[in-house]
Amino acid sequence: MKKSLGQNFLRNKDITKKIVQLADFCTSIDILEIGPGDGALTDELLSFSGKITLLEYDKDLIKPLNNKYGGSNVEIIQGDARNFIIDVDNKINIIGNLPYYASNIIIRNFMFQNKVNSMVFTVQKEVGEMIVANDGKKSFLSVLMQTYCDVKELMIIKNVEFYPIPKVDSMTIKLIPKSINKDDDYINFIRGSFSNPRKKISNSISMGLNISNDQTNLILDSNKIDQNLRPQHLSLNQWENLYKSYKKLNV
Repeated sequence: MKKSLGQNFLRNKDITKKIVQLADFCTSIDILEIGPGDGALTDELLSFSGKITLLEYDKDLIKPLNNKYGGSNVEIIQGDARNFIIDVDNKINIIGNLPYYASNIIIRNFMFQNKVNSMVFTVQKEVGEMIVANDGKKSFLSVLMQTYCDVKELMIIKNVEFYPIPKVDSMTIKLIPKSINKDDDYINFIRGSFSNPRKKISNSISMGLNISNDQTNLILDSNKIDQNLRPQHLSLNQWENLYKSYKKLNV
């Protein structure tokens, strides 16, 4: 176990069982588990008839995992989930307890790969709350994730259920990718619009996208959006309409 890798292993078997139950995976679809550690979650997946692939970053854990699961329908791969490319014929489900420092990068890596059927990840509670946030509490992360995935909170896990015990609680979330092609211009538009989230939306958009106040007010007025609102208050539909208006400006 290496602190530098952000490893916190779940020790409560009842919770690992509940995670798998709430994941509601079809038992015949192959599974990719991210960061299996010592196999606490893997043990609950062995009843699935599909192939299970374990993607482990820590080289020191590869041999123990091979010793434990050799001869079963489990394949162990040493690799980095932040840039791992899925190369399979059929769609798969992904599950894992993600290291806090890399959770956003890992999720964003997989959410745009077309072989992903669904993802169930345990992340830092604060990050999970941002991902599933309702209108009024939106952030760049929540707008991004909810644009390209259907998201759902599954459960909260107290920090004492992990070893070593982290300072914060965790949240398990489920994400199901939508059939929407990635649009880098849209992503950059959202990122820029949230550049100053505590300011009025008119100022945040103008500053973040480097466009004039007149242009900003034009796209807001054309969508009947109050210029005094904060970026967090807009719905996904409003962001999509703002982006369309922004593109028409040809800026």
